[in-house]
Amino acid sequence: MEISDNHYCFICGGDNPVGFKTPIEVNVETRSASCTVTVAPEFQGWAGMVHGGIIAALLDEVCAYAGMTVAKTVVTGELKTRYRKPVPIAQQITATARVVEQVRRTVLVEAQLTLQGDILASAEAKMIVMPS
Repeated sequence: MEISDNHYCFICGGDNPVGFKTPIEVNVETRSASCTVTVAPEFQGWAGMVHGGIIAALLDEVCAYAGMTVAKTVVTGELKTRYRKPVPIAQQITATARVVEQVRRTVLVEAQLTLQGDILASAEAKMIVMPS
């Protein structure tokens, strides 16, 4: 399977007309990634709350970008998400991730979704390094 970027990623893809188009900041030195986003009401679950799948997608995306600080192309092998508090729509939230370790082709990453420093959700991901 060939992995390629057609800029249609739901979270970061600039060409996806219904996507978030969220720029992801990467720090190779600290093996981390982050983004800030305000989720529109169209992506809510219960009234006023971001849908859990959207939360997982945001955490997955920053985990992938953090993973790409140690390998050119990674895909998600496993994503364990913990929902701690409701994530409100229409407020600026921040997703951050950092590489914890790499074991062969598996990059272990931890992530958090925060609002004004308060942790609303967290994730642990196993990103799989794809051959070039």
